Amino acid sequence: MANKKITFKTPQGIAQYPWLNNPDTQFDAEGHYKCNLRLSEAEAKPLMDEVRKAANDAFGDKAKSAALPFAKDAETGDVIVKTKSKFQPSVCDSSGKVVPAHNLPRIFGGSEVKLAGTLYPYSKGNGHGISMQLGAVQLIKLSENSNTGHQFGEVEGGFVAANDNVADSEEEGSYNF
Repeated sequence: MANKKITFKTPQGIAQYPWLNNPDTQFDAEGHYKCNLRLSEAEAKPLMDEVRKAANDAFGDKAKSAALPFAKDAETGDVIVKTKSKFQPSVCDSSGKVVPAHNLPRIFGGSEVKLAGTLYPYSKGNGHGISMQLGAVQLIKLSENSNTGHQFGEVEGGFVAANDNVADSEEEGSYNF
């Protein structure tokens, strides 16, 4: 598998902890774009078989000890597929049309997506495995941010914040309530 590029494409699943608009820089200053995908075990099986075959091709007898990019959710039995990349993946809508970066909506967990990219074998120290390098995302159904307060209706006579915050205020981080 050294020179052979193996691509993958997932079935439609539920995005978990997506970092698709901006890179996650918490543990790496360069950052990583990433997205976990929740699939039923039956939906994930062909993809898992493909990853295991790539591990066998790359590592031979050592494939059984290879780290693989999926885990089983103990509560539901679903498979969590883990993908990441140093580069922002292209995103297309449900019709397959690419969404320009400047028009990309915020993608939150719970969105329904398909993922595509390249399987990449690695050996680091005593560890080895297969990673799924994320290259593209198809956004099927966009999930709303559950922290926006949109689930509440207006309460008459209650507190109303002034909406005149100035982005370039003299005191950074100050708000005018």
